[in-house]
Amino acid sequence: MNTQFTSSEIYIIVVYFVYGLAFFSLGLALVTTCRRRSIPFRFLSAIVPLAAFGLLHATHEWIEMLQAIAVAGDETYTPTLTLEIIRVSLLAASFLCLLAFGMYLVSPEPTRWRRLLLSLAGMTLLWLAATFVTTLILDTEPLETIAMADVLSRYILAIPAAGVGAWALMWQQRIFREHDMPQFGRYLVWAATALLLYGVIGQLFVRETGLFPSTLLNSGQFMQWFGFPVQLFRGIIALILAYFLIRALDAFEFESRRRLGEANKTIVETQQAQIELERRNRVEMERLNDELRETAHELALLLDLTNLLVSPISLDDRLHQLLDKLVRELKFCDSAMITLAEPTWEKLTVAASMGFRFAEDEQPCAMYEEAIELSNQCVQTAIALCRHTDDLIIEFNPETALDERECQSHDNPMTILALPLMVEDRVIGSLVFGRQNLIFLAEMSLAEFKLILGVAQGLGLSLEYARLVDEAEDRKNVLAELLHQAVGTQEAERQRIARELHDATGQSLTAISLGLRGVETVLTQESNAIVKEVHDLGGMSTQALGELRQIIADLRPTHLDDLGLAPAVRWYLKDYESRRSIQTVLSIHGEQMRLPPEYETVLFRIMQEAMTNVTKHAEATEVLVTLEMAPSQVTLSVKDNGKGFDIGSVLERKQTYEGWGLLGMHERATLLGGQVAIQAAAETGTCVEVTVPLQMES
Repeated sequence: MNTQFTSSEIYIIVVYFVYGLAFFSLGLALVTTCRRRSIPFRFLSAIVPLAAFGLLHATHEWIEMLQAIAVAGDETYTPTLTLEIIRVSLLAASFLCLLAFGMYLVSPEPTRWRRLLLSLAGMTLLWLAATFVTTLILDTEPLETIAMADVLSRYILAIPAAGVGAWALMWQQRIFREHDMPQFGRYLVWAATALLLYGVIGQLFVRETGLFPSTLLNSGQFMQWFGFPVQLFRGIIALILAYFLIRALDAFEFESRRRLGEANKTIVETQQAQIELERRNRVEMERLNDELRETAHELALLLDLTNLLVSPISLDDRLHQLLDKLVRELKFCDSAMITLAEPTWEKLTVAASMGFRFAEDEQPCAMYEEAIELSNQCVQTAIALCRHTDDLIIEFNPETALDERECQSHDNPMTILALPLMVEDRVIGSLVFGRQNLIFLAEMSLAEFKLILGVAQGLGLSLEYARLVDEAEDRKNVLAELLHQAVGTQEAERQRIARELHDATGQSLTAISLGLRGVETVLTQESNAIVKEVHDLGGMSTQALGELRQIIADLRPTHLDDLGLAPAVRWYLKDYESRRSIQTVLSIHGEQMRLPPEYETVLFRIMQEAMTNVTKHAEATEVLVTLEMAPSQVTLSVKDNGKGFDIGSVLERKQTYEGWGLLGMHERATLLGGQVAIQAAAETGTCVEVTVPLQMES
């Protein structure tokens, strides 16, 4: 056993070591790189078989290094068949991995690994079949067969794999250039060149066997031609391949940093966009809050103006208070005016004015006539107008004025602004604003412009509503006065008829009755038939006199005029009970005092009408009348135990007179500001209650 290595032996051992170390370093670098799954490059997916190629090929070279060490130590050393099979299998597997790398990258679409494995299996079978056929033809020994399998693996597997791998690297360098990484593309070009040299030249010169062309192109021939072993060439090429591939792998680190930078940039941009969005939201929120405050202020002002227009004071006071509030609220004006037009357009009336007259002598200022003239033109044309310091009058449409802003865009300041007050398509007046002291007044803002447009629109409707309310109130007062006069005339006429019946007809019937009694006395001795006839006439005249007195009492009971409401009601119920089979009960509460004649008359007539309805419709057996006299009001109720009725159906019978009595009750109570409440239902009776406030001393 030789323990001293020659320089050539050491040299070849070092070559094998460096050769294997280059591929091992390449494999480790590729294994580390393939963990970057977040980078969308197909090259990254193909690194796995390339890394397997480097690790397997390094293992193969180190096995040959160990065999060289064994041979250098013992010249009689012969590797075992098993070890040779393992070495050649590792060599063939490494070339298959290199072929898988190239085939995966050069395919136009992502290739499934199952299809790729079928191709690799086909190449493996081709290699094994070639080895088997060669063994049969040359009739070699097992170790020679393994040697030919080594050579065939380089011919059949290594050279095509190197070519396909170089093609794949060239394809990938184009992708790097497309992703703006040309420097890494150049590394791949050098790596492809080294791989091509390694596969074509390095694998063409193999160990010498009986297989052609290894008989001509072998490692010995390479040594003779170039003066150094082919293993050194392979090692140098392996170092170059490993160097440029490792440098090319920096592209993924570069891409990771670039993506990280882009991600950070995106995060920063997103944060900046979020900050900008928050700023815009804050600005928009502030703008919305300002608009909300302006809208709330506008609505509050419009509500105050509406309340002023419907307040229970005179229209002049309402309009003056309205103008005073407008002048105080608006910063662009110091005077205002409301003009109202008559239906004939012949006259324009200044309903209210604020700031157009001097406080000392109430004389109009210089702008007063200009305001009247502009208001008159505004009412006649139904167009909004604004006058400026250069005496230019601009017409504008209030509906588009917020966008066009003709008055605000004029070069000279505005002095007078007139807006028509519209009700539907009719102009009822104008709202005029004056700007006399331009030095201390601010320019009209958009918010104020919107406000006065809304005020003008609402003011026209409010004025029309106030006018209609005043007209309705006047008509109501006139109607009440007419009704009061009608009822008073009715009562006066009843009193006159009752007095005439009592003074004339009653006295005549009394005289006839007394005369018939005298005739009856004289004729008693002469004829019984005549006496009977005269007696009957006397009875009839007495009955007619009683009926006449009842009619007089119904028309105008003297108790009501002489004694008051409570005695009149008591007398009426007593007389009512004596003439009808209905029991009456009177309940009086409070101090019995005299009321004004119209109060007593209205309450008595309502009670009388209610009792008449009981007689006609109720079929009652008992009636309870309650009179409650308080300092502030008088309440009279009539309640029966009759069959009741449906109030709605009775009042809806417009073609009959059945509901007129109920309506008469309501009208009489309305004369005194009172009200009538009727509660009725079938089989539960009816209750009529009238309440009248006492608005004057008793």
